[in-house]
Amino acid sequence: MNNTVKLRAFAKVNLSLNITGCDEARGMHMLDSVMMSVDVFDTVTVAERNDKQINVKFIGTDLVPAENNTAYKAAKAVQDIIGCNGFDITVEKRIPIGAGLGGSSADGAAVLRALDVLYKLPQLGVNMRKLALFVGSDVPFMLTGGLARVTGLGEELFFIENKLKLFTVGLMANPVSTAAAYKKFDELHKDCKHCPTDTDKLCNLLLDGDNKAIEHLGNALYEPAVYFSPEIAKNTELLRSYGAAVNLTGSGGMTLGYFTDIQAFYECYTALKGVGARVFAPAPTGVLHERM
Repeated sequence: MNNTVKLRAFAKVNLSLNITGCDEARGMHMLDSVMMSVDVFDTVTVAERNDKQINVKFIGTDLVPAENNTAYKAAKAVQDIIGCNGFDITVEKRIPIGAGLGGSSADGAAVLRALDVLYKLPQLGVNMRKLALFVGSDVPFMLTGGLARVTGLGEELFFIENKLKLFTVGLMANPVSTAAAYKKFDELHKDCKHCPTDTDKLCNLLLDGDNKAIEHLGNALYEPAVYFSPEIAKNTELLRSYGAAVNLTGSGGMTLGYFTDIQAFYECYTALKGVGARVFAPAPTGVLHERM
């Protein structure tokens, strides 16, 4: 048997990101967020070794330390639980780093899915949701993907059928450290809460396929992100000038303009592609894989 699996690990966007409190015991923020998979992806290849060593190689970037990333963390967690051999992991980066698109979480989710394909982890007593949350708070969503309301520390997932056609233009600013953004948020919101959008309303409109859903986007980390990367505010206003409903994803630096009118979307992208605009479409899943 050739124990190698190759996967596509898709990015995500936050249609909403409310911060509802803090879990002081674990030092983490509680979220109420609507996440959607989009069609930009990393390619992750996982090959089993004959020894216990875990190697991670990145192609397309030198910004990610080989032993300080979610791909390594995911593989090591599985190895610690089931006592399997090590792996050679190759990550071909296409998801922009520091964009808030969940590239690191996508890589970790892809490794977990690959090892599930190889070992059938639930049959060995592994709780995939719990393991994914250990790897990272966005990883449980990325493991399945699609469209979901994600609450708590990322462990509570409520999947939604995507009935709304969304056309999306993204503009990248300087990356923002997620840790720095949350620290600044805590300085600005002493009660550790900020809910700029009505997630119940957003979810109901998405379920109905109602175009008004894009009027209910919001991100509690917008102000902290702009503090570190003022270009985010400029990109927000630029996208709005073309009629987009705008929302930051994650802690930035990607700002996304959403359209339900394909002609308005096309005009915006045509005007902005010269300044690095990218287009995104919803993806139905978080990870696609095939055995090699």
